[in-house]
Amino acid sequence: MLILKLALRNLRRNTRKTLLLGTLIAVGMAFLFFANAIFASANKGVEDSFVSSLTGDVVMGAATESSFSLFGNEIPVVDDYEVIPSIMGYSEIEPMLGSLQYAESYSPVVSAAAAVEIGDFRSAAAVFGIVPESYFNVCSAIEIVKGDPSDISNGGIFLCQPLLRKIERKLNRKIAIGEDLKLSLYSNGSFKIRKGVFAGCHRYVNRVAPFDAIVLADPSIVRGLIDYTAGNIIDSGDTGDSGAVSDDFDMDDLFDDASDVVEEDSNALSLDFIEALLADTAERDAMSAEASNAWSYVLFRAADGERGQLMKELRNLDAENKLSVNVRSWRQGAGLSAQMVFALQAAFNVGIVFIIIGAVLVIMNALMISVLERSYEIGTMRGIGAGKPFISALFIAESMLLTMVAAVVGIILGIIISMAFSGGIELHNTLLITMFGGDMLVPAVTLKNILLHLGGAAIIGALSWIYPVSVAVKIQPVAIMGRL
Repeated sequence: MLILKLALRNLRRNTRKTLLLGTLIAVGMAFLFFANAIFASANKGVEDSFVSSLTGDVVMGAATESSFSLFGNEIPVVDDYEVIPSIMGYSEIEPMLGSLQYAESYSPVVSAAAAVEIGDFRSAAAVFGIVPESYFNVCSAIEIVKGDPSDISNGGIFLCQPLLRKIERKLNRKIAIGEDLKLSLYSNGSFKIRKGVFAGCHRYVNRVAPFDAIVLADPSIVRGLIDYTAGNIIDSGDTGDSGAVSDDFDMDDLFDDASDVVEEDSNALSLDFIEALLADTAERDAMSAEASNAWSYVLFRAADGERGQLMKELRNLDAENKLSVNVRSWRQGAGLSAQMVFALQAAFNVGIVFIIIGAVLVIMNALMISVLERSYEIGTMRGIGAGKPFISALFIAESMLLTMVAAVVGIILGIIISMAFSGGIELHNTLLITMFGGDMLVPAVTLKNILLHLGGAAIIGALSWIYPVSVAVKIQPVAIMGRL
């Protein structure tokens, strides 16, 4: 109790210095609180944007060695486009998905990166072949601006609003429903073009930059672009039964029973027979036909608060049935597009760390000056019997009182500022919209944020007194007496 009284007396005695240092701490804490209130809202906004508009809560794709997201290979090849592998044996997997306990809804998608062409306009886009009936249940934060989503299943293509505006500015005219659109892609040494019709326009309620070039299309159009054909699916190992090629298969076994057969001249191959054989293209056509049940990913919407349980349930399903699938979080499904957003936020947090280091140095410097100015007082206390623990406790109490009181004032000021902007801050810059997960920034004041800053202030105070206290306890009474 005595130490506390002395600490309060010393702080009151140096009113000007105490107010100056306290004001710096309070203003810095108010800034940090307001910034973190914004980022608490931004983190939630980014997550909500991707989960409700693009990835769902959980993403399931084919098990691959390369790292793929909904937008393609995370390490893209410069001279060619690497097609996302399809989920093997989806026909057998789909009945299992309907019985998942923690999945509220799910929707398969087929994904590709292609160029959108109409007239003189050509621009790259992310194209998703979807089933409208289920897709908009999973991605519920997509608003239909015009058109009927059911037309997507009949060769239709929906353009996102920013892309449509870009096209109309380039062509200097409006695009009418029913106009032809082309999607083109270069892959595996060949250039593919597929035609669809403009069926409508959609917009993302929670808009971020990666969404500005997303096209929703008939799955058959996208499958044609990326060669999701029966022949390619079989070549990739999808047998249609278990979804995997047997490990015991040996090519030499095909010829174990082979033997020479001598045919009569009448049964020999003729040119007419060969021509007739080659004229029958039924099998070839079947192999080159689109695989109507081939999908790149399945997006899941989890029951409230059960995202982790759904991921666990899907992984157990994979392990039990050897489905050869990879279960990813929404952030892994979004890939670099989401990671870039969090990288921007991390860069801002690094700046905050430097501000905290600066605050520690400022407080430490002020305490150090106080120690030097009070060296006679410290020496006198040591001379009348005050030990090192008493001197240490006194300076620790002073620094902690100053830091914590100023921090509380700063937090209150930060709450007031946050409440002043409770109506939201409208953003217009695309980079800021992407960084903060939307065009409206609303600071989020939470108990967790308040406690976090109080704890941070205590750490700052604790770090600040270490060096000044070590100097104070080294002051000896004899040194002070020698100066008198």
